[in-house]
Amino acid sequence: MRLTVHILICFLSGILSPFATMAQAPIGPTMETNIDKIDSLTQLLYENIPSHLPLSDSFNHNQLNQDVFKSQMNQLGSSIAFPYNQHVALHIRYLMAQNGGFYEMLHKRMQLYFPIYEKVLDKYNLPQELKYVSIIESHLNPNAVSWCGATGLWQFMPYTGRSMGMRIDYNIDERKGIVQSTEKACEYFRNSYNQFGDWLMAIASYNCGAGNVQKAINRSGGKKDFWSIMPFLPRETQQYVPKFIAAAYVLSFTRYSTFNHNERSAVLVKTPVDSAISMGIIARYLNITEDEIVGYNREFIKKSTLGSQTHHLLLPYDVSMQFMAEKDSIYAFARREKAIEEANKPAYVQKWLPSYHKVQRGQTLYSIARKHGVTVQQIKAWNSLRGNYAPLGRTLIIYKMQWVNNHQG
Repeated sequence: MRLTVHILICFLSGILSPFATMAQAPIGPTMETNIDKIDSLTQLLYENIPSHLPLSDSFNHNQLNQDVFKSQMNQLGSSIAFPYNQHVALHIRYLMAQNGGFYEMLHKRMQLYFPIYEKVLDKYNLPQELKYVSIIESHLNPNAVSWCGATGLWQFMPYTGRSMGMRIDYNIDERKGIVQSTEKACEYFRNSYNQFGDWLMAIASYNCGAGNVQKAINRSGGKKDFWSIMPFLPRETQQYVPKFIAAAYVLSFTRYSTFNHNERSAVLVKTPVDSAISMGIIARYLNITEDEIVGYNREFIKKSTLGSQTHHLLLPYDVSMQFMAEKDSIYAFARREKAIEEANKPAYVQKWLPSYHKVQRGQTLYSIARKHGVTVQQIKAWNSLRGNYAPLGRTLIIYKMQWVNNHQG
């Protein structure tokens, strides 16, 4: 089996990468997240391809210059231009000053997210290096929220997300979903590149919006490259693109380009799940933690699948295969647990139930409140009253805490 996997890895590396001996592992073009298209041998193959393979570890502050930088970055084989200048050098030094714990955390997340990023980027025929934008946006934290409300791995604002068709409500926030947010980020990159014809301009647009990039072009006299319009962009965007270039370099050519988490890729697959079943039930039946399932599916704000339709959960391959094989038993287990939960509810519980009081002549809110054992403020809130007088002849709703049979509809 190991020999077979080794042969397959070498074969795929040769046919899918122009830099077969030195380029990053070709997960993007080959990683599959459809449960119907993965068998056990394919899974074994994917897990033995590193999630992020460094090109070299030859970083030296004193030796790094334009020629060395260009020679190294050319190994990426990217269609994105990666120039070296004082702005890029400054951010490289800053990133190299971060401690190992930061990169340990980052690589652990890369192991999970990069295989999916690379698959989606390949689907849209976009440069693989765009995945580093997510690093400078959120440090690969799906729960990241900026001061202005941008959320998720790719930091979409609510308006932008909704305008691109993302679901954002009290139950689901697709800005936090791995696949959904990456799909929309790729759509944005593609549209922005089509508008400006330059990848660095498209990346700048991702940070500050196409309108600000166009204004910078106009103020520069119509120049169409990032470095010429840089002084006319918002201050944050001026450093955004150099930071992106620095991240691509540091994570490919320095000692921070690899950690133990690189040795295996996390293989997650989209698994159809009836929305009536909760994540807790799936976790209990499959003997995994609920937090683990939630970690793969951050878009679900509640720890359950919602609505009346089928949803897709991202699950580890082995877990997904077990779920599909034992789906009927899991649904039966869910029904039994629901029945047990209902049976174990207390026979009587306290609930706020409505009663009604018609205001008579001479009554005040205070006397009515005292009669029913509530407060004046409660009566005003329940009946949307602004003044402190009782409206003569009006029927007021007053809620009272009462014991009710919990098993009655």
